[in-house]
Amino acid sequence: MTHTTRPAWPSPLAGRTAMKPGVAIVCGVHHVQLSFPARAQAAMERFYGEVLGLSALTVAGRPGLSFLAGGQRIDLVPYKGQSGGTERAAGNLVHLALTVSDVDALRQQLLVHGGLALEVAPVSEGRRCYARDPAGNLIELLELPREAAADAPDEPAVACSA
Repeated sequence: MTHTTRPAWPSPLAGRTAMKPGVAIVCGVHHVQLSFPARAQAAMERFYGEVLGLSALTVAGRPGLSFLAGGQRIDLVPYKGQSGGTERAAGNLVHLALTVSDVDALRQQLLVHGGLALEVAPVSEGRRCYARDPAGNLIELLELPREAAADAPDEPAVACSA
């Protein structure tokens, strides 16, 4: 039996055959960021580098470890809690980061559809906004500068256009 499930979150592109000016699109995964207890850094480095065979990256100003998986970056950020680093990290450490064509337009689309999205802010990589999906997962929407995305050798994501 085949099940077709309608997404709970309506697509801003549903029913469109061509992109209209001012409509933002998701271009791809920019990075996935996971956290780990600080005491496990050596084990994490061995697992992702040696066991999985991923290439290590150096990302200026970023604590922890970064690896390249295909064309996407995996960031592993250490945390140390009150119990010595055994509990899970909170806040924005665990999230999915998507590269988008127009962060302002996509933020507006989220708000129109009843979503939760913070203000757009400039960051070293471009402009970003954090949002939540219907299950409460943190999503980073990142608009890269077009010229910077094409020139960055260690940055797997590229800018896209609507």
